[in-house]
Amino acid sequence: MMQREEEIQKAAEYVEAIPRFSREKHSMEKLRRMLELLKAQPGDCGIIHVAGTNGKGSVCAFLSSILRKAGFRTAVFTSPHLLSIKERFVLDGIEADDELFIRAFEEVKDMSAAFAGEIGHPTYFEFLFLMFMVMVRETKPEYIVLETGMGGRLDATNCLERVTLSVITSISLDHMQYLGDTAEKIAAEKAGIIKKGIPVIFDCSNEQAAGVIRKRAASLGCRAVPAAKKECRNLMQEAAGYSFSVSPLLPEGEGKNDWTVKVPFEAEYQAVNALLALRAAEILGMPENAVTDGIAGAVWPGRMERISGGIYLDGAHNEGGIREFVKAARAVMARRRQEGFCGRSILLFSVVSDKEYQEMAGILCRELRPDMTVLTRLESGRGLDVQSLRKAVSSGNTQENIRIAPGVSQALRIVLDEKKEEDTVFCVGSLYLIGEIKKCLRRNKNE
Repeated sequence: MMQREEEIQKAAEYVEAIPRFSREKHSMEKLRRMLELLKAQPGDCGIIHVAGTNGKGSVCAFLSSILRKAGFRTAVFTSPHLLSIKERFVLDGIEADDELFIRAFEEVKDMSAAFAGEIGHPTYFEFLFLMFMVMVRETKPEYIVLETGMGGRLDATNCLERVTLSVITSISLDHMQYLGDTAEKIAAEKAGIIKKGIPVIFDCSNEQAAGVIRKRAASLGCRAVPAAKKECRNLMQEAAGYSFSVSPLLPEGEGKNDWTVKVPFEAEYQAVNALLALRAAEILGMPENAVTDGIAGAVWPGRMERISGGIYLDGAHNEGGIREFVKAARAVMARRRQEGFCGRSILLFSVVSDKEYQEMAGILCRELRPDMTVLTRLESGRGLDVQSLRKAVSSGNTQENIRIAPGVSQALRIVLDEKKEEDTVFCVGSLYLIGEIKKCLRRNKNE
């Protein structure tokens, strides 16, 4: 057992050391050649391709849960991971087992010499995607649920030409140095996953982005199905999430009762993500009970996740995500006040340096207005230094209760020591932060 754990750790370290980007982006043809060399083309299984700025992982979680409830074998590829790189590979609802992970790693690693000589070494994300496709070859799922990385048009996952369905989640400003500096430009990159004649379901909350997606779908002769919050009627907050009613997609003139959907996350924005998955499932022909049960049973850590009484983790990591987080956090505090928990709001905040951290900090200070803020730097080399973070927070902060910690473990200790039963704690700013917090909690539990 110890030897296997060491092998997995070495494999993870090898992959983490691979450059995120190459000097020359691999073309789709080169990526298809890599799959050919690995004999890892997807075969005849259904492929659901998911792109967008925020909500991709949640939609993948909802969809895979629905498909499993309907009795289908699934393989799901998502990113990033929180604790273990194995989280990115989920087969029938379970992380890839150690043996399969090592076999896929060794096969891609061994073939990398051939890649380097013929078409270049895979980048970090490409290497992981190729590992996933080897796992698909071995396990033969009936459906693949495939999340893009940061893009769409040039994303490694887009080398798969035969997809069953495309889904595009909410669009907002993120990765602007790579994808463009407007919602329209970013939407154009995300819409690059749309394939000729293949239906696309999309979040239409951003009108400019929705227009780009509609135009792309029309040019390729695709059915375009929008999903909007207004379709979620009787949207109500509950102790463990939200519920709403929605009319199903129907042939013209056919009548059917509304579906009742329960979303197991304390974040209103997850209602639209659930609706995107619901519409996708309808087009795939999934039965109503599988859809509603699948959504209700979905699990997706680090997204408005309550880890104990009054402590929440959310991986919001860009301006759009922070805005939605604030709405969710305010709703949580309102509910807790009704339950008698009328204490302080405490914020633990940290970000990576290539994000719009000044705007994120400003939104938190103006709209959440925490009673106490704890700032720290992430272990990741991309982590923003605390001085810059404090300056961003202080510029928009009307209260002076700001604490600084050198690392996440110390920041978490401050929060846990300060928190009283009636207080509410929110940890937000990066999925890297959520991962480090989870590592600290696991380490404390084992000590």
